[in-house]
Amino acid sequence: MKKFLTILTVATLLIWGATFLYFFSTGRIDKYLDPTFRIYALISGIGMLILGIFNLINHNRAVGVCTHDHAHGDTCDHDHHHHGNSHEHDHDHKHSECNHDHDECDHDHSHDHDHEGEHSHSHDHDMTPSGVLFCVLVLLVPVLAGTAMSKDRFSTEYLMKWGKIERQMMQMRIARAKPKQQNDTLGSVDPSANPYTSDAVAGDTPGAADTPPDPDNPNAETPGNEGADNSWETFTLEDLKQMVPQSDAGDFLLDVPQIFYTAGDKELMAVMEDIPVETTAQLMEETLNNPDNTRLKAFRLFIECCAADARPLSIPIDFGKAPPEYTEMGWYKIFGKLHYSNEDGEILPILKVDKVVETIEPTDGLIF
Repeated sequence: MKKFLTILTVATLLIWGATFLYFFSTGRIDKYLDPTFRIYALISGIGMLILGIFNLINHNRAVGVCTHDHAHGDTCDHDHHHHGNSHEHDHDHKHSECNHDHDECDHDHSHDHDHEGEHSHSHDHDMTPSGVLFCVLVLLVPVLAGTAMSKDRFSTEYLMKWGKIERQMMQMRIARAKPKQQNDTLGSVDPSANPYTSDAVAGDTPGAADTPPDPDNPNAETPGNEGADNSWETFTLEDLKQMVPQSDAGDFLLDVPQIFYTAGDKELMAVMEDIPVETTAQLMEETLNNPDNTRLKAFRLFIECCAADARPLSIPIDFGKAPPEYTEMGWYKIFGKLHYSNEDGEILPILKVDKVVETIEPTDGLIF
């Protein structure tokens, strides 16, 4: 049994090392870990295999046993264990006449003397077989089950739950960023304080809701905003063009997280309202702010370190009618105009869709 458990513990080490190398060599690690950490998984896998092979080769070698002769009177300066061994002493039955000093030995051992001058040493520090077996099961079962059963992606339920949480957190950040006097409700905000959420809020001038700021002249007055102080407007469309690449058709190539984090920033919303956008994202059902069932949710997964901290960041995309058939969690290129809307007290960036085109998953499917 002891030999079997020793082989099992070595096999556990080899399996862990092989699993690390398997994930690295097949590319599955890309779904789980930031690129800067993947090399450490490779090094760890190689190290565990080397250690496992070394232990496998030497598992029959006795450890801590003296393999050379020394006189009973010699001082013991190294650890050695006597398991059930007995040896004859060339001295009387009285241990007091023993010609060597046991106090000089630098390891603890107990002596069981019989009347024949024999004694044995007991050093049993091994874990029980049941303890070893339990540890092996704890180490092996989860990693093997996860490797075999994982689909290398998150479930729809996870994405819906965390997508909602991320949107709520964004609205909390927006609310904290507003002046204190505007924190009561977004619906009572003076339209001149934030004229760039182009859906009407209480107190808006009729007709102003559908009149976004002029992208070529963001400092210009808009209906319902005459006389407003626009001196804080420093970010321009030209600045955006220098920061964000554009396609041959002139569409701004923006990721969903980039669009997501523009909500609540007055300068960005002023410039980016109604700009043409191309983005690549996964699609799923939109369950929030979708009264007419004309929207889907475009999302990307954002990872800081590993899959354990993955967060889905999403924006609604509006077709203006019933969405076309689509593959849930499939990948699509989305083309449309960016729009900022104040709905139920929330400022939402919405992509008004011109067209969607199915595509393959990009090599940078996860955003780190």
